[in-house]
Amino acid sequence: MATYFGLWKANTSLPPPPTPAEQIKQQEGFDALLRGQLKSGRLREVHAFLEGGAGYFITGDVTEEQAFEELALWSPFVNFELHRTIPFPKASEIVLRALSKRAGKA
Repeated sequence: MATYFGLWKANTSLPPPPTPAEQIKQQEGFDALLRGQLKSGRLREVHAFLEGGAGYFITGDVTEEQAFEELALWSPFVNFELHRTIPFPKASEIVLRALSKRAGKA
């Protein structure tokens, strides 16, 4: 299992619902879906950029399949860019090990 950092962006090529009441209903549905994903732990954090319509998120510890499933729920309304992460202590160990090998000290 892994943690992922992702960027999200609203798909602006889709027209909004035709009435303000329908727009509110759609937004409430999106909010409920997001709250459920946060409560499940598959998403740890979600933030919106101040410009609106985009932001970032951090997953919980999930499998590739779980990450794919969570993002698929948002199609076609949101587009994603996803990056698998390595925690700092482990990343530092890997970099130091690679540098040692390069220096002929491994």
